[in-house]
Amino acid sequence: MTVDDLASWALRIEDMLDGRTALGRVARAFRTSPFHFHRQFSRRVGETPRRYVERLRLERAAYQLAVYDTPVVQIAMALGFNSHETFIRAFRRKFRCSPTDYRRKAKVFQAQRLERNRDFRGDGCRLSEPRFETVPPCWLLAVRRVGPYADLDPAWADGTWRRLQAFAEARGVASSPLRIGLYPDDPGLTPPALQQSDLCMPVFAPVEGEGDVRCLEAPERLWAAVEHWGPMATVGQAYRNAADAIRRSDLHAFAEGAPWHVYHRFEPGETETHSEIRFAVVRKKRQARATATP
Repeated sequence: MTVDDLASWALRIEDMLDGRTALGRVARAFRTSPFHFHRQFSRRVGETPRRYVERLRLERAAYQLAVYDTPVVQIAMALGFNSHETFIRAFRRKFRCSPTDYRRKAKVFQAQRLERNRDFRGDGCRLSEPRFETVPPCWLLAVRRVGPYADLDPAWADGTWRRLQAFAEARGVASSPLRIGLYPDDPGLTPPALQQSDLCMPVFAPVEGEGDVRCLEAPERLWAAVEHWGPMATVGQAYRNAADAIRRSDLHAFAEGAPWHVYHRFEPGETETHSEIRFAVVRKKRQARATATP
């Protein structure tokens, strides 16, 4: 690895979000000094490693506040902030409000959208009815990409998926024709140039990664899914409909993990695409009900 590989930097820096990985350790992974890594990272990314890590932490905190009901202090500690007060001050600096106010505003906005879009099935595209289904476990060969989600080049993506298929075949591992993108960042929070994603292809046995190819384990999970037919520019509607289906559900809640974008048809030169958006979910715990004795 070299310090010019921004995708590799992003993967290493993610390990710093819990606060237990020092800059020196990350620098050693790139076989360079902390000073040189700091200088090169700041020049290439436009912010210091410390500011980069704090931004990632705060963006992840904002997402969790909007999506989950986890207590604020628990979110702060899980993301490596030294104290609840330190987290609140940093959050206020970035978002101009407290974490509690941010969560309240997000919930109000979501409730209003749920009411408006109860029967929405697409504008300039077609969306399926949401469904909840369990997907069996597999492994994913993955290549990390850093850059605007909206600028994914179909030709580059096609070449990457073909390269993953050849990688699996060269190692005698059976693969699936399914083409998947993992998109953990919120486009409304993360600057486009720093948005991270993984282009993936399922394989049916683990294989050791090499170069920029990694092998990720995908356990059996329950998903909320919505299919989309139409221009790629309208696929965001499928993300919103899938998320809203979870919020309306009495049985399901959001689970940790990046949403999956399954590309059923996404070919160079085509404007009509077919995708499937999946959000990981868990079953809600049933509340114990007291029953009166007759």
